[in-house]
Amino acid sequence: MSKLMNKIKGISNASPEKRYKNFISTAADREEVWLLENEDGYATWDDARGTIRLIVYPTQEDAEMFAENDKPVSIEIKSFLHRCVDQLEDTEIGFLVYPNGTDGYAVSTDQMIKDLVDSLMQYA
Repeated sequence: MSKLMNKIKGISNASPEKRYKNFISTAADREEVWLLENEDGYATWDDARGTIRLIVYPTQEDAEMFAENDKPVSIEIKSFLHRCVDQLEDTEIGFLVYPNGTDGYAVSTDQMIKDLVDSLMQYA
């Protein structure tokens, strides 16, 4: 198994909080976010409270590992943040970061924006 695949397996087995921190730092460093797309749009997960959560990953390799019938697609981080800002009014939309088939990290849109902007400022 390659070093990259070992790293991905290690991250995918980490706690949801560690996967979230990895997502934020990797997305800011690479300036892109990966989503899963299908014929209905982007892959989502609906939580028990009625919040629709858009599924996101930090790298193409991570997204591919869990894509199943979906196609991994990237969005440049500035475009992603603009889309997030456009959704701030809708409190029933959020994100599920790096779900691994067992769990994922659920985060609100405003928290996602704050954490990504804070991380991007470290690279500026």
